[in-house]
Amino acid sequence: MRKNPSEGQPFPIELIEQRAAFRGHLKVDELRLRHGLFGGGMSDVMTREVIWRRDAVVVIPYDPKRDEVVLIEQFRASALFNGDRAWMVEFVAGLIEDGETPEAVGIRELQEESGLEPLGPLLHVTTPYATPGFASERFHLYCAPVDASKAGGIHGLVHEHEDIRVFSLPFAEAYALWQRGGAPNTPICIGILWLALHREKLQREWGDPGGLPHR
Repeated sequence: MRKNPSEGQPFPIELIEQRAAFRGHLKVDELRLRHGLFGGGMSDVMTREVIWRRDAVVVIPYDPKRDEVVLIEQFRASALFNGDRAWMVEFVAGLIEDGETPEAVGIRELQEESGLEPLGPLLHVTTPYATPGFASERFHLYCAPVDASKAGGIHGLVHEHEDIRVFSLPFAEAYALWQRGGAPNTPICIGILWLALHREKLQREWGDPGGLPHR
């Protein structure tokens, strides 16, 4: 956090106290603050807990020639906590470590989690906050041209307890899977809808091997 929390903000912010509330796999800080109000003046002092987490990178692996999307499936304890299906369908994703660029992380995670290599540069889509109500994490969403015919098998890093099933679907089937609630996570929601709007353009620009710029 900036030393002056009001810097770059539309209203003043007074940070009264910040303390480490929990340090484990997740890091939670407790903030006591007040902020400027739309109608003028300052709010009462409030307490907010924020989960501090590194930014993530999510990659939509898309084959423009076959019009297929590569998806992964892995265990998620948070879904188990809610009583939902604990094996969740997702896109390739991973956290950014110190000194890494989002693009480099996207390529690394694509290799580790799906066994695929991008056929050209990753295309940046958007960088939204995952859950802005309580977490600092953003995810950098990219789309990568891939050969979906090579997708399959079990991937992931054993020391990170990853057990990842890789498969591909025609875009229409992937869209239908999402539409019926078979992939209930934010990156899939954004990525599938973005592909629905842009896949014809990607097919024109990426469908010809000569149209893919080299990395």
